Amino acid sequence: MNAMIFLTIVLSLAFGYFNGVMLDGYAVYLAIDAMFLAVFIYILENNRLSGNLLNNTSTDYKGISGCYAFSCLIIAIGYFTPAYTMSAVALVLFMSVIANPEIAVATGIFLSVLLCVATGGVFYELAAYCILVLVGAQIAKTMHDKNYRIWGCMILLSVALAVPMLFYYLANGTSSMDVLQWNLVINLLVIMIYMIMSSSMYDKVDRAATDSIEAIIKEDYPLIQEVKNYSMAEYVHAMKVSTLARKCAKEIGADKKIVAAAGFYYRIGVLEGEPFIENGVKLAQEKCFPEVIITILSEYNGEQKLPSSRESAIVHMVDACLKKIEMLNEHNLSTSWNQDMVIYQTLNELSATGMYDESGLSMNQFLKVRELLVREGMSYDNKY
Repeated sequence: MNAMIFLTIVLSLAFGYFNGVMLDGYAVYLAIDAMFLAVFIYILENNRLSGNLLNNTSTDYKGISGCYAFSCLIIAIGYFTPAYTMSAVALVLFMSVIANPEIAVATGIFLSVLLCVATGGVFYELAAYCILVLVGAQIAKTMHDKNYRIWGCMILLSVALAVPMLFYYLANGTSSMDVLQWNLVINLLVIMIYMIMSSSMYDKVDRAATDSIEAIIKEDYPLIQEVKNYSMAEYVHAMKVSTLARKCAKEIGADKKIVAAAGFYYRIGVLEGEPFIENGVKLAQEKCFPEVIITILSEYNGEQKLPSSRESAIVHMVDACLKKIEMLNEHNLSTSWNQDMVIYQTLNELSATGMYDESGLSMNQFLKVRELLVREGMSYDNKY
């Protein structure tokens, strides 16, 4: 965050210096920066807390800062190239990968305005850049799929050549081969850089949410220690749910890491007391858990919302069965035969009520999970 603020101010001061503005001119540049940064920081934080940055509420801004620095470099180069030749698509192409189109558009439009203010660009030049930013952000959304990437690049190149020429003609009543040639060279270079870096960038994005999930299920994670200190029985229950849910996920091809994390923290609300669901969700949000985990916690026991994913259904099934087995143990009624019957009865009753109808869990997958739980056994003790 600090890096982006610093880059914005430095870029504005540099433009002011090259333009030879007086002190009041610098004040105007900084006022424009302040208004943009206030909105930009709000957009960043709102997207982060909503899980719209890498699908993860705990993400930092290192990748975004890197893309923002690249965008500032594009603007700095654009200051020295002819009018209508700044690569506006570059402003959104990389930022859309690391962040999202909303942030990319906000960045692209602001930097385009800043460049036109610094160069004295006419309305038509700014309009061309804004249209390129909007179109580029939408096309970039489709390019996560590798199969569409080359086609997306071809469309972007075509748009990046056509739009500046159209607006140049509107402004001057004539066309310019220099503008066309500059745009061809600059945008070809940008697209080549994108094609070289895109695979690694998308891989990094895909790994980001997974890495954050791995972090919260490590034994040394502070919240895990809090659960252990609160109650060893609660800790063992959580570990049992996590372990069995992971095995169930593997059985049907669901996400093992998501169910492992959600399984452990499924009853995390007990640390704060009633209302358990609301407090569990609040605690998870305070710890910046990935949004997919928070969603499963909000669906605890199907009390307020039914499980909305296979992962949520798996965690619910395991927790429901384990709670019944625990009750048998408390009354010394637990036998292998009793446990099997409890699992069958519990899951059949839940399925009959439509508990998993919204989860996307097929009947075949439901049966596989049920049989795995019977096969694995769910003995409960105070050791893990």
